[in-house]
Amino acid sequence: MNARPVFKALTVVSLLLIVVPFSVRSQDDDSKAIKAEVFIKARPTRTSRNSAKYKPVAKSNDGAAAKPPEGMVFVQMGLTMWRFRRSKATDKTKELVEEDDGQQVEWTLERVPEGTLLSPGQRIRLSFESLSRTGYLYVVDREEYADGSFGDPILIYPTQKNVSDYRVEPGRLTYIPSTTGRFRIKPSESEKKQVAESITFIVSPKPLIDEGQLGSKSIKLLPQQFEEWQKQWTTSASKFEMEGGPGQSMTSAEQSAARQGSPLLTQEDPVPQTVYRVAIKPEAPLLIVVPLKFAQEN
Repeated sequence: MNARPVFKALTVVSLLLIVVPFSVRSQDDDSKAIKAEVFIKARPTRTSRNSAKYKPVAKSNDGAAAKPPEGMVFVQMGLTMWRFRRSKATDKTKELVEEDDGQQVEWTLERVPEGTLLSPGQRIRLSFESLSRTGYLYVVDREEYADGSFGDPILIYPTQKNVSDYRVEPGRLTYIPSTTGRFRIKPSESEKKQVAESITFIVSPKPLIDEGQLGSKSIKLLPQQFEEWQKQWTTSASKFEMEGGPGQSMTSAEQSAARQGSPLLTQEDPVPQTVYRVAIKPEAPLLIVVPLKFAQEN
């Protein structure tokens, strides 16, 4: 049987991707932290700077270098995974969610590192930000199975509902599935054992799909089309995690940053929990794959 999806999305909105060249000091020593300012230079400035720091947790051959290969540029993508937990009286940000039984429950969102194992029933939201590159954002979802195979590629963003917002810009957070929505982890009932949801983010300098082909909800892509995108643009990435970020609850600035008309995030505001860095040609689309891994039941 073929069943989709791994998680139930209440709504789908735009994603953002982070892109900015920088020079990393002491890349050969993973104990050296990288100041957040190297990732957020394109945000509006304020009188003070963000004190957050990042630590390398994974390297590619290109990403480990101080400079990109000739004819290429460094590009970054930012991601924060938010986990829902019941609100406490001391929490500064809360969301009122109507449960399946009709009850209203207050939840607070807190950061977790990318790669955190997600249990069935867990509720999450993802946030993305583009720090320098503008372009057209596409998000593709595939089921990942224990045997290493994948399900059909499903374009979950953009749709006809948000096609006016799929051109990304620096300083704006975008939440998946929406500013108020959430994913609820639910492994599919496929004959194959599902171990993750594989999410592919693409930022292209020009549209990849005619807007008239989009549906009101997600649509299935031709496997050949998606494979061609992967063949052309996939590259290895270095990954950096913000020190001290896990467990921090969402701030009011982050909560409002994705709303239309809200101020752009500044260099004082919170930064993404995880940053991916790749070296690509200046005119090439950015493609990054992020697996949402499931905790396996005993």
